[in-house]
Amino acid sequence: MWGLTWDERLLDLLLPRTCAGCREDLPPPMQGPLCGPCLGLLARRRLPPPRRRNGRLLGPVSAAFAYAPPLPALVHAFKYGRRLAVGDALGAWMAGAWGLGEGGAAPDALVPVPLHPRRERDRGFNQARILARWVSGRTGVPVWDALRRQTHTPPQARVRRSRRARAMTNAFRADPDLDLWARRIVLIDDVCTTGGTLEGCALALFEAGAAAVDAFVLAQA
Repeated sequence: MWGLTWDERLLDLLLPRTCAGCREDLPPPMQGPLCGPCLGLLARRRLPPPRRRNGRLLGPVSAAFAYAPPLPALVHAFKYGRRLAVGDALGAWMAGAWGLGEGGAAPDALVPVPLHPRRERDRGFNQARILARWVSGRTGVPVWDALRRQTHTPPQARVRRSRRARAMTNAFRADPDLDLWARRIVLIDDVCTTGGTLEGCALALFEAGAAAVDAFVLAQA
């Protein structure tokens, strides 16, 4: 799954490869981003099926893992260290968790939570879109870039919980060129904390006519 690219092979010769979870050196045969102990720890972070959240627009939020070590280090390496190989590994693990406790009709589309264009330009990628493509590759459900982020907000991890919901109100709009009427949508994101971002996305999708909006995230904080 994690065969090294030629660039990574060259770096292997020049620099010691380290585990993205604990920063310990990886032995040469290992090609994944994690050492054996961190892989074992990751396996214990699996989460049970979600419960429907009463009184919310958004349906159940499924998460592949709990946001506990080694997940924070992996997500940081992916998003801020721009280690796309780590992102691919996370996407593969997330795709492998699809369907845990889920049932009913298949969704019409996977919709990655969008970044503001400025932030995506600075980062060079949208981590949610990369994860969504991995899930799509496993499930066959197409990825739709159905949402646009209208406001440039600070990273929500730095915002007080009481302010997150207000910050996400009207932060998103649906693509008017996509027919979302009566569609069943699953939002894809990396980490869910309070759910304010996902609620903001769900609101925009329902306003565009979506019939149901659930979410599937890499990790639940």
